[in-house]
Amino acid sequence: MSPRKRFNTYRFKLSKKQSQSLQNYCKIHGLSPNKLIKDVLKTYTEEYTDEKVGKKYREKQQLSLFYERDADYEQLNIFLED
Repeated sequence: MSPRKRFNTYRFKLSKKQSQSLQNYCKIHGLSPNKLIKDVLKTYTEEYTDEKVGKKYREKQQLSLFYERDADYEQLNIFLED
């Protein structure tokens, strides 16, 4: 039985300029590139561990143009004679 995998691996590419900039920043601040990337991603991911994945909640009045409501189909009376 193989050991349990606890982490996921992600790969991405950086341009030469971006890579050099990342290395310079890490040297100045005494960080490893991996530590820096994890710290930056933490701000975007730490609040979403319990979120359910699915359709986003649509506000009640959003795209009301496509809802069928009686008020949307009322005829204007400006051309009718009294």
